[in-house]
Formats: sequence, C-alpha cells, structure tokens
Amino acid sequence: MHKHAPVELTVLPEELKIIVPPNTSLHRALLSMGLPVNFPCGGAAICGKCKVRFEKGAPEPTLQEVALIPEEERKQGWRLACLAPLPHDAVVHIPDSMRLQSYVAGEKVLQRGVNVKPFVRKVHLNVPLDRLGKAVSEVALVSEELRAVLPDLSVEFSLDALRRLPRVLRAANGSVTLTLFRNQLIDLESGDTREDSYALAIDLGTTTVGLLLLHLPSGQTIDYAAFPNPQGRFGADLIARIAHAAQKENAVEEMRDVLMENLAEVVGHLCLVHQISPSHIYLIGFSGNTVMTQIFWGIDPRYVGQVPFKPTFHHLLAQTVEDLPRPLDKAKKVLSFPLIGGFVGGDTVADLLTAEFDRKKPSAKWLLLDIGTNCEVVLAYKGKLLAASAPAGPALEGAKISQGMRAIPGAISDVREKDGVPHWSTVEDAPAEGICGSGLFHVIAYLLEQKVILKDGRIDQPAGHPYWRDRIVSDDNGVPKILLLTPQEGAVREVFLTQLDIREFQLANAAIRSAWMVLTRQSGITAQSIHRIFIAGAFGNYIRSEALLSLGTIPRVPQQRIRFLGNASLEGVRQFVLDRGNEQRVEELARKAEFVELADSPEFQEIFVQQLNFEVFKENERE
Repeated sequence: MHKHAPVELTVLPEELKIIVPPNTSLHRALLSMGLPVNFPCGGAAICGKCKVRFEKGAPEPTLQEVALIPEEERKQGWRLACLAPLPHDAVVHIPDSMRLQSYVAGEKVLQRGVNVKPFVRKVHLNVPLDRLGKAVSEVALVSEELRAVLPDLSVEFSLDALRRLPRVLRAANGSVTLTLFRNQLIDLESGDTREDSYALAIDLGTTTVGLLLLHLPSGQTIDYAAFPNPQGRFGADLIARIAHAAQKENAVEEMRDVLMENLAEVVGHLCLVHQISPSHIYLIGFSGNTVMTQIFWGIDPRYVGQVPFKPTFHHLLAQTVEDLPRPLDKAKKVLSFPLIGGFVGGDTVADLLTAEFDRKKPSAKWLLLDIGTNCEVVLAYKGKLLAASAPAGPALEGAKISQGMRAIPGAISDVREKDGVPHWSTVEDAPAEGICGSGLFHVIAYLLEQKVILKDGRIDQPAGHPYWRDRIVSDDNGVPKILLLTPQEGAVREVFLTQLDIREFQLANAAIRSAWMVLTRQSGITAQSIHRIFIAGAFGNYIRSEALLSLGTIPRVPQQRIRFLGNASLEGVRQFVLDRGNEQRVEELARKAEFVELADSPEFQEIFVQQLNFEVFKENERE
C-alpha cells in the first residue's frame, strides 16, 4: 500500500466502515462516525477505560498502553481508542462496556402529591360566530369570550396565532382551544383538545439524563426514561467538558447536538409507545449543574471554570427555542432552573425544592448531599443556606476505576457477609463483569471491615482470613489488586479492585467529607447536631447508610436522621412544571443560598489531606 493511501476502518459488531487518512487516531475516527462511545477522560489517555480490541491491523502499543493494559490483553489486540493510530486498514471490535446506549425504563419514580396548576394550560371556548358582525375583529370576539372564563388575564396574540385564527375558528364552528403559557397564547386548535397537553421534566446530569413525560391536565406521570449523557464521549466530568469547549470554535454546539439528538430519540420513542402527538408536548422544564445548563442553551461554559468562576446567567430562564430537533421542535417553551453559583446549579435548587428546605423550622439544621460526578452539598442552619460543590470527580460513577461501569446488568452493586464469605449482588442478578458507583461504596466498606483494606487505604493481607490469602495479587506493573470474583465463580471475567482504584475513591470520598466539614465550621455548628441528612441523586439512592457512615462520607449521626430522596432533582422539576405556584419558591431558594467557593477556603486543603484516611476523626466533628 502507498504510504499516503487512505485507510479503511471496519467497526464490529455493526460492520460499519469509514475511510480516513493514514495515521488518523481511532478516537477521531469513531467520533466522526457518530458512534455513541464513551471516553471518560475526554481522550486524554489517563483513565485507560476506552479499551477496544483490534481484530486486524493492531498498531504497536504506546508507553501509556503498556502501563494501562496487561500484557496478555495487549497480545490479544486490546488498545486504547484514544491513543491508537490507524496506519493501515483495521478491524476493531467495540465492547459494550465502552458504548453509551440509550435505554427507556418504564419504572416508577418516587413522587409527592402536587397541586396541579401547570405553567401551560388549555382553555376551551365556544365562540359565537353569529356575533362576529357586531365585533370589532375576530381577536376582539375571542378575547371577550376568554375574559368570561379568565377575567384577570390579558392574552397576547402572536403573528403566528393571527395567521391561523380565521381557519381554526371556523373549522369546528367556533369551537376552539387556546393553549396558554402564563399570559401568552402559544397554540390554538379547533375543537376541544384540553386533554391533549403534555410536558417533559428533565434532570440533565453530567453522567445520566433522566426525564418524565407528564400529562398536564391530571398531573400524572405517563412514563420515565433515562440514558447515559452522550457528552461522556467528550469527557466524564465537568472539567473535561469545559476543556473540550475551549478546544475548537464549534465545540459547544457539538456537545449540545449529541445531547439533543439522544434526547429526541428517547422522546420520540415515548411518543410512539403512548400514541402522543409531539405537537402536544408544549413545555420542557429542566435542571442541571451550571456547565450542563449552559451547554443546553448553547452558551460557552469555559469561563465557569476560570477565576472568578461565574456563570453567564443565574436567573430562571424561559425561552422559545427554534433549533430543537424533531420531535422536540414542537415544544413552545423551555424552562431552566435558576443557578446558585460556581458549579452549583439548578439541579441543587430542584433538590432543595423536593426536600422542602424552605419549609423547615428556622432552628432545624439540615444537610443535603447530591452524590454523583459532581457532589453538591448544602447546609441549612438559623434560616441560612450555605452551598458548595465538592470536586468528587468521575470515580464514583465508575470512571477512573479499573473495572468500573455504569449501573447496568452485570455491575456489582452490593456485598454482604454470609457464612464467612462475601455474597455479591449485581444489577438484575446478571453475571458480574465490573463495579458500579454504589457497589464501589459497599465493596470498599466491606473490605475495610474485613481488614483487607487498612484505614490509610493500603491493601493488606489480613491475618486469620484464609479466604483472601490467594486473592491479593499484583498486576504486571507490581500494583496490588484484590480479586473479587472469577469466571469459575460465575463472573464474565475476573473482577478486581486495584490499589489505584482505592486511591481514586479516597480522593472522591475526602472531597465530599471536606466540603461538609468546611460548611459546618463556617457555620459554627457540630456535625453531630445536624437534625436531618438528605442523600439525593439516583446514584446515591442505592448506597446503604451504613456504608456512608462507616466510610465517613456523611457525618456520624443516628441512622434515623438520614433520608434518601432518589432523583430529587428530577422530582423537583416535576413539581415545578406541574405547579406554577412553585416558581416563587424556586427563585427564593436560589436567591437565599450563599455559594461557598471551596478553592478559596484556607481550610479546605488542610481538611482534605486529613480526610484521605478512612478513619472518622472525632476532632473534625467538634464545634
């Protein structure tokens, strides 16, 4: 082959093909194909999670690949997609663990009763066309009939509404339904269509996107769906996304587009399943951290990550968006929650609404932790709210963990001692092939209890525990690891936890601990005096309180003070969309919360270093 000849890449199992210039990186080739693949570190070659297997044309391994991939796997053709060049024709198999696959989950979400007074409402009128001769205009006649129903409402007719009014008014002999957002007329239809009114409530997470399809007249949830945020291909955490935004001119549009395409695909599926016309989805309400919110609106987030860490806007935003893909393009309005400051965004405000932080007694001391890629912490005391963002990083979501994975079938989610040996639980009881975020908490807490992991995080050979004697080994680079499960024990592959995995978890855990310690010290209260601790986040909802307490992730309080909220952000958006009376509450919660920049706190680094140890220090829980 001529040295400048183009290269053909074949991707399995789909057998997709693409022609690229020689020595193009596999990372760039896969992105150009539009494949939904996961690059946790954004292609920075530091996590080793984007492993693919070359069936043909494997390039020579780089030094980083030698360090990150065991020799036996390298011989089998495994390489890192972010590093591997394509000097000649190649056939590459992309494993399921690297794919960002959308899925729809018809499961129930914990929901609270709500007063149904949605932002979008429909009004049916029987307009007497025989009185048109005495009216000044068609608008005047319709407005007169509308005032009889809503006397205090003055409705604005857009140019689009004026163009459609003559035909719609006569199609059903004056029977017409007006759709209103606040005092704006956003749609009109012939006949009585009051029951055909829907909205989407979306929790725009860094790692996972959750959404609810809502029936506005009744306030009922029609369905729930969730899918991995496809922006994961540009990096697993906010810093990686910000870095990508700064790399090229259209990077923000690129990240926004992949999200919108995935969102449109899921919403289209829901509309098909429930026989709903997309034209009847009038409103999209969403919450997300500051970076996710700005990317949704197409606003460059890079300056949020630079001093003085300020967002472009902070208020509740209600806009008409013209460039949404089908079927989202039928939505007349998009609402996003107000932001608090730094990386603490609308998802935290939605958490606070769900937990009713504005309705607690002034003397009550409450602590909220939304555990995820970015962990938000809010402390309420003496009528005040302090909010901070803990840089937990993506380790708690499985990224940067050797065999970390999303909470999909086969992920270890829990472990309990039974008859002197561990009994492992996996998602949907599927054969084990990795560890998800909640599983990481439970596994490390269990191994600490077994003294396989010491308080300083080192792996040790525990005396008197023969079960672990042959399960503590070293990899090709001499790094200790703990073998949890083998194929002979029913696992898909060897599942292990390395010393580096434990160090990554220690960093994340210490960041969370340090955040609430800084807030309690600034407020002058003890951690033990906190009356209630709320654990938010769909991920955090699956962690047992005993694990959180033993690892020191949360203050050491009686278990009855701990409340798990599930996806409180999504629930907060649902309540907001269905009850416009919550608008003032949301804006007040955001206004009242005082953002604490941990990077500016002289105590944070000192506390952080202390909290790397798993020991729960009483000294740090004093006044």
